[in-house]
Amino acid sequence: MINKKENKRVHLVNLFKWRSILAHIACLVTFFLSVASIVYGIATNTEGTANKDFEWFTIDSNLFMAFSAMMIFPFTVEGIQKKRLTYPKWALLIHYAAVINTTVTMVFAVCFISWYDPVLAFGEENKFLHIICPMLVLISFFMVEARHVLNRKDTLIALIPFSMYAILYLYHVVYAKDWIDHYMLNTFMPFYVSLPLMLVFVYVVGWLIRTVHNRLMESRDDELKTVWEEDHDPVSVKIEIYSLGTHAGLYEEKDNITVPFDILEEVSERFNIRLEELGRAYNKGVIDGIKEKRRKKKETAH
Repeated sequence: MINKKENKRVHLVNLFKWRSILAHIACLVTFFLSVASIVYGIATNTEGTANKDFEWFTIDSNLFMAFSAMMIFPFTVEGIQKKRLTYPKWALLIHYAAVINTTVTMVFAVCFISWYDPVLAFGEENKFLHIICPMLVLISFFMVEARHVLNRKDTLIALIPFSMYAILYLYHVVYAKDWIDHYMLNTFMPFYVSLPLMLVFVYVVGWLIRTVHNRLMESRDDELKTVWEEDHDPVSVKIEIYSLGTHAGLYEEKDNITVPFDILEEVSERFNIRLEELGRAYNKGVIDGIKEKRRKKKETAH
């Protein structure tokens, strides 16, 4: 007879598929809404200065966001298949940079622009570029379960796109004087005061996003541990750990595979199994997963 309790059990390898689906939808909608809004804004520009639209950080950040969404999209497809959305560290940093940029535009639209020009903040295509698309890219970012802890260095790297725009803006507004000072960088205070303040503000935004990302990752590790039931025999537990290792070997990049000591320690204490035995089971699974991945690549090549 089938044990109903066992039938309802959630396996470690069968992880949080819904997050990949949500990120998948968010990436698709983000890309199409941002691109469509930018195209609409350029097409309806009645002043004949469509090329000037790219002087706005909102436009440039949303283009970068659209690129990021399409870059993440294949990983969301893979995440739905393997039931866990992960991607390499380099992809995380690009995604992170896009999230910082668009979050800055959203904060400024809500907290500053809306006070003196609500239409500019939320009218027509700007409601997508300033609010909806930034929210969607935040959703896709926070749905990722890749085991990469973000640190201060990562935040500084993610600030590179914004810094490049700031340098370009500074040159054209202050030195070349061929751009309008849209963001009043040099209007109410000298640029050598306002620019550092702006960089500090953007860093704080990046720090907040980084903090939420890292805490979500910690909470998901705790959630991962709760899928275990209390009445498993040592053999089934080792098989589960082996499967977790196989999953990592099959789907994660070799250089990014790490031993989840926190999970193994929790399982070791809960089921009174030596940590060394669990480590061997996990590593054996990783090796077998890598071998299976190589075998599939050879079959595909032939």
